[in-house]
Amino acid sequence: MKTAILILLLAPVRAADWTWHETLSPHFVVAHEMVWMPSGFVLSLEKIHNRLRRDLAIFSPWMAREKLKLFLYKDQKSYMAGQFSPPSWSNGIAIFNQKAIAVYSQPEKSKLLQIIAHEMTHLLFDGYWKEARKEPPSWLNEGLAMMEEGDSEDPRRSDWYRAMAGLPAGEFMPVEKFFILTPTKDLHDKAMLSAWYVQAYSIVVFLYHGRTRMQFKNFCAQLRDGTPLAKALWSVYRYPTMVKFERDW
Repeated sequence: MKTAILILLLAPVRAADWTWHETLSPHFVVAHEMVWMPSGFVLSLEKIHNRLRRDLAIFSPWMAREKLKLFLYKDQKSYMAGQFSPPSWSNGIAIFNQKAIAVYSQPEKSKLLQIIAHEMTHLLFDGYWKEARKEPPSWLNEGLAMMEEGDSEDPRRSDWYRAMAGLPAGEFMPVEKFFILTPTKDLHDKAMLSAWYVQAYSIVVFLYHGRTRMQFKNFCAQLRDGTPLAKALWSVYRYPTMVKFERDW
Protein backbone atom coordinates (compact mmCIF):
# COMPACT_ATOMS: atom_id res chain seq x y z
CA MET A 1 0.00 0.00 0.00
CA LYS A 2 1.48 3.30 -1.06
CA THR A 3 1.51 6.25 1.32
CA ALA A 4 0.49 9.59 -0.12
CA ILE A 5 2.83 12.45 0.64
CA LEU A 6 1.47 15.99 0.58
CA ILE A 7 3.96 18.60 -0.55
CA LEU A 8 3.03 22.28 -0.48
CA LEU A 9 5.23 25.00 -1.90
CA LEU A 10 4.62 28.28 -0.13
CA ALA A 11 5.43 31.80 -1.23
CA PRO A 12 9.07 32.79 -0.80
CA VAL A 13 9.89 34.25 2.60
CA ARG A 14 12.54 36.93 2.97
CA ALA A 15 15.16 36.03 5.59
CA ALA A 16 18.31 38.06 6.17
CA ASP A 17 19.65 39.12 2.79
CA TRP A 18 18.35 36.27 0.64
CA THR A 19 15.14 34.41 0.00
CA TRP A 20 14.04 31.16 1.62
CA HIS A 21 11.49 28.85 0.06
CA GLU A 22 9.44 26.46 2.18
CA THR A 23 8.21 22.93 1.46
CA LEU A 24 5.99 20.90 3.78
CA SER A 25 5.73 17.12 4.08
CA PRO A 26 4.06 14.93 6.72
CA HIS A 27 7.06 15.10 9.07
CA PHE A 28 9.18 18.04 7.87
CA VAL A 29 9.18 21.75 7.27
CA VAL A 30 12.01 22.26 4.79
CA ALA A 31 13.35 25.79 4.38
CA HIS A 32 15.58 25.79 1.31
CA GLU A 33 17.64 28.51 -0.27
CA MET A 34 17.36 27.05 -3.78
CA VAL A 35 14.04 27.30 -5.58
CA TRP A 36 14.03 23.56 -6.31
CA MET A 37 15.33 20.73 -4.18
CA PRO A 38 16.98 17.56 -5.57
CA SER A 39 14.63 15.14 -7.34
CA GLY A 40 12.86 12.84 -4.89
CA PHE A 41 14.38 14.67 -1.92
CA VAL A 42 11.23 14.92 0.22
CA LEU A 43 10.41 11.24 -0.31
CA SER A 44 13.95 10.38 0.81
CA LEU A 45 13.49 12.54 3.92
CA GLU A 46 10.33 10.66 4.80
CA LYS A 47 12.17 7.34 4.43
CA ILE A 48 14.85 8.58 6.83
CA HIS A 49 12.16 9.68 9.27
CA ASN A 50 10.47 6.27 9.12
CA ARG A 51 13.75 4.52 9.87
CA LEU A 52 14.72 6.86 12.71
CA ARG A 53 11.24 6.66 14.17
CA ARG A 54 11.60 2.87 14.28
CA ASP A 55 15.07 3.07 15.84
CA LEU A 56 14.95 6.19 18.02
CA ALA A 57 11.34 6.95 18.97
CA ILE A 58 12.12 5.17 22.24
CA PHE A 59 14.26 8.24 23.02
CA SER A 60 12.15 10.92 21.32
CA PRO A 61 8.46 9.91 21.16
CA TRP A 62 7.56 13.49 20.17
CA MET A 63 8.89 12.86 16.65
CA ALA A 64 5.69 10.97 15.79
CA ARG A 65 3.52 14.05 16.25
CA GLU A 66 5.78 17.08 15.66
CA LYS A 67 7.41 18.17 12.43
CA LEU A 68 11.16 18.55 12.24
CA LYS A 69 12.60 21.69 10.67
CA LEU A 70 15.33 21.37 8.05
CA PHE A 71 17.34 24.36 6.81
CA LEU A 72 18.96 23.49 3.48
CA TYR A 73 21.57 26.03 2.36
CA LYS A 74 22.63 26.22 -1.27
CA ASP A 75 26.35 25.76 -0.52
CA GLN A 76 28.96 25.72 2.24
CA LYS A 77 29.61 29.46 2.02
CA SER A 78 25.96 30.28 2.70
CA TYR A 79 25.84 27.68 5.47
CA MET A 80 28.87 29.16 7.23
CA ALA A 81 27.48 32.70 6.89
CA GLY A 82 24.02 31.64 8.10
CA GLN A 83 22.27 32.34 11.37
CA PHE A 84 23.47 29.27 13.30
CA SER A 85 27.26 29.92 13.35
CA PRO A 86 28.24 26.27 12.71
CA PRO A 87 31.78 24.97 13.34
CA SER A 88 34.01 25.45 10.29
CA TRP A 89 34.61 21.71 9.95
CA SER A 90 30.95 20.68 10.06
CA ASN A 91 28.68 19.46 7.27
CA GLY A 92 25.58 19.96 9.38
CA ILE A 93 24.40 21.02 12.80
CA ALA A 94 21.50 20.18 15.15
CA ILE A 95 19.58 23.10 16.68
CA PHE A 96 17.90 21.60 19.73
CA ASN A 97 15.75 24.51 20.87
CA GLN A 98 14.10 24.60 17.42
CA LYS A 99 13.97 20.83 16.86
CA ALA A 100 15.80 21.55 13.63
CA ILE A 101 18.93 20.75 11.68
CA ALA A 102 20.88 22.86 9.19
CA VAL A 103 22.88 21.40 6.30
CA TYR A 104 24.11 22.55 2.91
CA SER A 105 23.63 20.98 -0.50
CA GLN A 106 26.14 18.35 -1.61
CA PRO A 107 27.16 17.30 -5.15
CA GLU A 108 25.88 13.79 -4.39
CA LYS A 109 22.35 13.42 -3.01
CA SER A 110 23.34 10.23 -1.16
CA LYS A 111 26.00 12.15 0.79
CA LEU A 112 23.48 14.85 1.70
CA LEU A 113 21.02 12.24 2.98
CA GLN A 114 23.73 10.62 5.10
CA ILE A 115 24.52 13.97 6.71
CA ILE A 116 20.84 14.63 7.38
CA ALA A 117 20.38 11.20 9.00
CA HIS A 118 23.51 11.77 11.11
CA GLU A 119 22.37 15.18 12.36
CA MET A 120 18.79 14.03 12.92
CA THR A 121 20.14 11.25 15.13
CA HIS A 122 22.06 13.82 17.19
CA LEU A 123 18.91 15.92 17.46
CA LEU A 124 16.78 13.02 18.66
CA PHE A 125 19.33 11.27 20.87
CA ASP A 126 21.01 14.35 22.36
CA GLY A 127 17.56 15.72 23.15
CA TYR A 128 16.87 12.70 25.33
CA TRP A 129 19.96 13.50 27.41
CA LYS A 130 19.28 17.23 27.49
CA GLU A 131 15.93 16.51 29.13
CA ALA A 132 18.01 15.45 32.14
CA ARG A 133 20.45 18.38 31.63
CA LYS A 134 23.22 15.98 30.65
CA GLU A 135 25.36 15.16 27.63
CA PRO A 136 25.73 11.65 26.18
CA PRO A 137 29.16 9.99 26.13
CA SER A 138 31.00 10.94 22.94
CA TRP A 139 31.45 7.35 21.78
CA LEU A 140 27.75 6.55 22.21
CA ASN A 141 26.54 9.75 20.57
CA GLU A 142 28.82 9.54 17.55
CA GLY A 143 28.57 5.78 17.14
CA LEU A 144 24.78 5.89 17.01
CA ALA A 145 24.77 8.79 14.53
CA MET A 146 27.18 6.92 12.25
CA MET A 147 25.05 3.79 12.47
CA GLU A 148 22.01 5.75 11.33
CA GLU A 149 23.79 7.33 8.35
CA GLY A 150 23.04 4.27 6.26
CA ASP A 151 20.77 1.25 6.46
CA SER A 152 20.73 0.57 10.18
CA GLU A 153 18.80 -2.67 9.64
CA ASP A 154 21.71 -4.08 7.58
CA PRO A 155 24.93 -2.37 8.78
CA ARG A 156 26.98 -4.30 6.22
CA ARG A 157 25.84 -1.80 3.59
CA SER A 158 27.49 1.05 5.46
CA ASP A 159 30.82 2.64 4.56
CA TRP A 160 31.59 2.60 8.28
CA TYR A 161 31.00 -1.15 8.39
CA ARG A 162 33.49 -1.67 5.59
CA ALA A 163 35.98 0.58 7.38
CA MET A 164 35.47 -1.45 10.56
CA ALA A 165 35.98 -4.74 8.72
CA GLY A 166 39.17 -3.42 7.13
CA LEU A 167 40.73 -2.10 10.33
CA PRO A 168 43.35 -4.49 11.81
CA ALA A 169 42.44 -5.76 15.27
CA GLY A 170 45.58 -4.18 16.69
CA GLU A 171 44.35 -0.72 15.70
CA PHE A 172 41.46 -0.80 18.18
CA MET A 173 42.05 0.84 21.56
CA PRO A 174 41.54 -1.06 24.82
CA VAL A 175 37.95 -0.28 25.74
CA GLU A 176 38.73 1.12 29.19
CA LYS A 177 40.89 3.78 27.54
CA PHE A 178 38.52 4.25 24.60
CA PHE A 179 35.43 4.95 26.70
CA ILE A 180 36.96 7.92 28.56
CA LEU A 181 38.26 9.77 25.49
CA THR A 182 36.67 12.82 23.91
CA PRO A 183 38.01 12.76 20.34
CA THR A 184 37.88 16.50 19.67
CA LYS A 185 39.87 17.19 22.85
CA ASP A 186 42.08 14.16 23.35
CA LEU A 187 43.04 12.99 19.86
CA HIS A 188 45.09 15.08 17.46
CA ASP A 189 46.54 12.37 15.22
CA LYS A 190 44.28 11.85 12.18
CA ALA A 191 44.85 8.09 12.06
CA MET A 192 43.97 7.69 15.75
CA LEU A 193 40.96 9.96 15.33
CA SER A 194 39.69 7.93 12.41
CA ALA A 195 40.22 4.67 14.32
CA TRP A 196 38.30 6.10 17.29
CA TYR A 197 35.25 6.85 15.14
CA VAL A 198 35.32 3.42 13.55
CA GLN A 199 35.53 1.84 17.00
CA ALA A 200 32.62 3.97 18.27
CA TYR A 201 30.53 2.81 15.33
CA SER A 202 31.52 -0.81 15.88
CA ILE A 203 30.69 -0.87 19.59
CA VAL A 204 27.30 0.81 19.14
CA VAL A 205 26.34 -1.60 16.34
CA PHE A 206 27.36 -4.47 18.63
CA LEU A 207 25.24 -3.19 21.53
CA TYR A 208 22.24 -2.16 19.43
CA HIS A 209 21.99 -5.14 17.10
CA GLY A 210 23.35 -7.77 19.47
CA ARG A 211 20.30 -7.61 21.76
CA THR A 212 16.89 -5.91 21.83
CA ARG A 213 16.19 -2.21 21.31
CA MET A 214 14.73 -2.00 24.82
CA GLN A 215 17.97 -3.31 26.28
CA PHE A 216 19.83 -0.57 24.43
CA LYS A 217 17.31 2.00 25.71
CA ASN A 218 17.69 0.71 29.28
CA PHE A 219 21.48 0.83 28.95
CA CYS A 220 21.33 4.48 27.81
CA ALA A 221 18.82 5.31 30.55
CA GLN A 222 21.14 3.91 33.21
CA LEU A 223 24.09 5.91 31.87
CA ARG A 224 21.92 9.05 31.78
CA ASP A 225 20.90 8.43 35.38
CA GLY A 226 24.55 8.32 36.42
CA THR A 227 25.18 4.57 36.60
CA PRO A 228 28.88 3.81 35.97
CA LEU A 229 29.51 2.22 32.58
CA ALA A 230 30.80 -1.09 33.93
CA LYS A 231 27.78 -1.45 36.20
CA ALA A 232 25.36 -0.63 33.35
CA LEU A 233 27.02 -3.24 31.11
CA TRP A 234 26.48 -5.82 33.84
CA SER A 235 22.95 -4.76 34.72
CA VAL A 236 21.63 -4.71 31.14
CA TYR A 237 23.93 -6.99 29.13
CA ARG A 238 25.30 -9.20 31.91
CA TYR A 239 28.97 -8.49 31.21
CA PRO A 240 30.76 -9.03 34.54
CA THR A 241 33.96 -7.26 33.45
CA MET A 242 35.26 -4.93 30.75
CA VAL A 243 37.59 -7.74 29.67
CA LYS A 244 34.62 -10.02 28.98
CA PHE A 245 32.80 -7.25 27.10
CA GLU A 246 35.86 -6.47 24.99
CA ARG A 247 36.37 -10.15 24.18
CA ASP A 248 32.77 -10.62 23.02
CA TRP A 249 32.74 -7.38 21.05
